[in-house]
Amino acid sequence: MDNLENTSEDKGLNFLCNLSDVEVVHSMTQLLLHALATASVDSTTGDMFKSPASVAIGMKTELSGYMSQRSETLVRQSMDGGEDHSDQLTKASSRPTEFLSDLIDEFVTSKRGMLSHVSGLFSSESRLNKIKDFMQKLETDNSWAQDERKATAWAILENIDSKGIFHCPERFDMPDKLAEHTSQCKFRILNCTNDGCVASFCAIHTEKHDAVCPFKLLPCEQLCEQHVMRSEMDKHCGTVCPMKLTNCPFFRIGCETAFPQCSLDNHCSRFLQTHLMYVVKVITRQGDCVNDMDQRLQLLEKRCNH
Repeated sequence: MDNLENTSEDKGLNFLCNLSDVEVVHSMTQLLLHALATASVDSTTGDMFKSPASVAIGMKTELSGYMSQRSETLVRQSMDGGEDHSDQLTKASSRPTEFLSDLIDEFVTSKRGMLSHVSGLFSSESRLNKIKDFMQKLETDNSWAQDERKATAWAILENIDSKGIFHCPERFDMPDKLAEHTSQCKFRILNCTNDGCVASFCAIHTEKHDAVCPFKLLPCEQLCEQHVMRSEMDKHCGTVCPMKLTNCPFFRIGCETAFPQCSLDNHCSRFLQTHLMYVVKVITRQGDCVNDMDQRLQLLEKRCNH
């Protein structure tokens, strides 16, 4: 395993690239807020002398310390040849949000007071609603600022992401070297270049976004000459695309040919005589029907007169 830290004391590398996968860090910051709300609610449920708000500040400090300490200890124990944490380390290095969720479960479990069990609210819908409401209150009151949670999430990620999959571990001895690196770092933020799209993402997710961006212009799926936005492709192909298959205007009277819309004039010109024959047949059938109706009408009139 790579060294967990390249300290400035060791190599004089004082300038750290602090870029990371913003999607992962954001997910981790939300998990931390939910953890604070859950632990605060569970630790005070059934206690009339305490409320979640009254313990939240102290709980936040304890939670941050626990998360950082547990993640760092796990990695260090593995590096020192201690307990076998291979499964946890695999999850930590490949699925950091799941790993953090596991640590949160440990912390929350340790904060469940006896009164919360006795109250019967522990696994109830009431508990979940209380957690949700308190989480919203924490966000509204900015009790744990997002920047502060982000810093905690980044510290945890730095501990567990030894392979640098989700954060940049690079350090430099000069600021100009750091600046040069930052401009090319795979975790730098890019804006989508597709007209109309306002999405931003890490450079490592460029292809992922490009594969789903609704504003990306694509060649028409029906091979017309136009380029159409991904989000408009189905509508284009089903309505205005010149290559949309359409039935001949004379379909109901015999011509069952289907062709691209753009070929309508050519088709009608090529099969003019055939279409005229279909029309004549229809007119003839209609004439025969009229004669037949006339004969039946005359027959009825004769019967009525008798």
